[in-house]
Amino acid sequence: MQLNEILIPSGVVTDGMKVRDAFRLCLEANVPAVPYIDSSGRPAGFISYDGVMHRGCLPNYIVDMATVLGNQLSCVNDAEAKIREVLDSPVNEYINTPLRTLSSDSLLIKGLAILEKFSSSYLFVFDGEVYRGVVTSQAIAHHMLQIDGEN
Repeated sequence: MQLNEILIPSGVVTDGMKVRDAFRLCLEANVPAVPYIDSSGRPAGFISYDGVMHRGCLPNYIVDMATVLGNQLSCVNDAEAKIREVLDSPVNEYINTPLRTLSSDSLLIKGLAILEKFSSSYLFVFDGEVYRGVVTSQAIAHHMLQIDGEN
């Protein structure tokens, strides 16, 4: 079984786009991340919900103390203003690497191995520099159930 059988088409982010644009692309495709294509047209990273929320919304000390935090703590005085600030930020501030990629003719088992290697739930499918879509662990699980006869 090849990755092209389960990939999810999505958009890409480029220079000049805002975080809100990236979130919309992710929501439209129902994927947790989309690739970043640099100004020369090459795949150069990705942006994810988790990456933006961690770097844009959570100071490290909050993450470090997450298991002992109470419900009254707020590290942001005006949360709505902070949300708008993050959404208005250029995507370039939140690009992550390495870009986990495979070609569309790669076997599903290789995709699973890449997901495990990077402790990730998604990877990006490129044929050369042509973007095809995202493969997620959720899509793999869905496909497994289809093989088993469930929907």
